[in-house]
Amino acid sequence: MKKVILFKSESEDYERAFLDVNYETLFVEPLQFEFINKEELSNKLVQKDYRGLILTSPRAIEAVSKCWDPTRFVIWNTRRIYTVGEVSCHKIKLLLGLEAIGATSGSGENLANIITKENPENSKFLFPCGNFKTETLPNILKASNIAVDALTVYETKENDNLRSKLMAVNESANSCCMVFFSPSGCEYIYRQLQTFSNNLSVLPHFAIGNSTAHKIENLGVEVAGVAARPKADSVVEAVNNYFAQLQIS
Repeated sequence: MKKVILFKSESEDYERAFLDVNYETLFVEPLQFEFINKEELSNKLVQKDYRGLILTSPRAIEAVSKCWDPTRFVIWNTRRIYTVGEVSCHKIKLLLGLEAIGATSGSGENLANIITKENPENSKFLFPCGNFKTETLPNILKASNIAVDALTVYETKENDNLRSKLMAVNESANSCCMVFFSPSGCEYIYRQLQTFSNNLSVLPHFAIGNSTAHKIENLGVEVAGVAARPKADSVVEAVNNYFAQLQIS
């Protein structure tokens, strides 16, 4: 059975989706995270001048959940919560008990456009984020005179075990492609791939979204496909389409 290397934490959804089309999955987590500024985040969550909350990454949702007190932060029951993708919407509901907007947005850029359409000028949003956040969403909102209060609530670092895991995967037979899930993950992975002789660099590269695809291209590597949405079935579709086209040609 062909193997797909997924640069993310283990996921039953992805394992099941690929197994349904006869692919085995190998998971390699390139990142580790440290949560910071918990007290400052708690203080901001009680301020009443925010129209809403923007959470564009799983780690940002987790950071908020670590200081979440539903009795203290009741104002958020009537404020707008924005995120990217169905999985994040579900996570916000599970950890914070809030309904989020953006299940079908697909990207930060699309989400920013939704926010600008739904909110008046001079609105202000709290944006908990990581140290490697992209500026696409804040820039779109600022261009529409919507204020973004960005607070770094977690730091992304290279997984201490990344090199050894990459070397182990390199020894595994029948790997057919790699899927990347974050720009920072791409950078760390390629930094380590340059330290040993490997067969991975020549495999087709797939990306979870446009920001990750651009990072792969900036590293001088061609992107074989980009998932239409940040979901397992969309990633499977991108991989299947690529190999189907190879067979035709």
